[in-house]
Amino acid sequence: MPAVITLKNITKYFEEDGKQLLILDNISLEIETGEFFVLVGPSGSGKSTLLRIASGLEKSYKGEVILGKDMSQKDMSFVFQQFALLPWLTVFENIELSLLSKNLDPDQRRKIVSGELKQFGLEKFTHSHPKDLSGGMRQRVGIARALASSPKIIFMDEPFSELDSFTAEELRRELLQIWIKRRPTIVMVTHIIAEALELADRIAVLTARPAKIERVVKNTLPRPRVMRSNDFFHMEDQLYSLIRP
Repeated sequence: MPAVITLKNITKYFEEDGKQLLILDNISLEIETGEFFVLVGPSGSGKSTLLRIASGLEKSYKGEVILGKDMSQKDMSFVFQQFALLPWLTVFENIELSLLSKNLDPDQRRKIVSGELKQFGLEKFTHSHPKDLSGGMRQRVGIARALASSPKIIFMDEPFSELDSFTAEELRRELLQIWIKRRPTIVMVTHIIAEALELADRIAVLTARPAKIERVVKNTLPRPRVMRSNDFFHMEDQLYSLIRP
C-alpha cells in the first residue's frame, strides 16, 4: 500500500531551564493508507509530540512530514485524550463543528450528524451538553465528530485513557467495527500494550527520551483478536521486552 504520510528525520527540542532538551531524535516512519498504526513507548518518550507533528498541530521541529498524493490537512481529524468538546454547544453542534468548513448545506450537515448520532447510540443526547454526559459518552461524541467529516486520516491521542476499563473495551470494539467498515487510516498513541495489540496492524515502539524508533512490529495476530490466547500473550511479552529491555 502507498504511504499516506511519511515522516523523515523528525527531530524535536524542548527548552528547559534555558537549555535545549532533545525529545525526538531523527525519527523516520511511513504510515500506509488504510492501516491502523499505533505508537507505544515509555512514559514521557514523546509519543504525543510525534503524533502532533504528524498531524500538523505542532509546527516547531526539524525534518519533513510528507503527505500522500491529493492529501492535505483538510483530510485529517484529531481525537484528544481530554474529549475537547465545547461545553456551550450541544452534542449535535459539537459533531457538526467538523462540517462547518465544508461546502455543505444545512440539510446535508444534519443528515451526516444524524448518521453519526445513530452510529454511536447518541440519538437520545442530541440536545444535551457535555456536562450532562458520562466520560464514555463524551468520548463517543469526540470520535463521532472526528468521523463526521469522512477524514482520510484520524489521529488519536490516548483516546481511552480517561475511561473505565469496561467503557474503554466497548468503545474500542465500536471503533474497530467502524474502521473495518470505512477504512480511514488511524494513527494512535497508547501506553497500554494490550490495547495496541487489540487494535493495530503495526506498532512503532519508541525508546526512552530522546526517542528513536526501537522497532516497528507487524501485528500478525488474526482479526478478530483473541486477547487471552497464547499468541496474544507472546506478542505482549515481546513488546514489553522492547519497551523495558
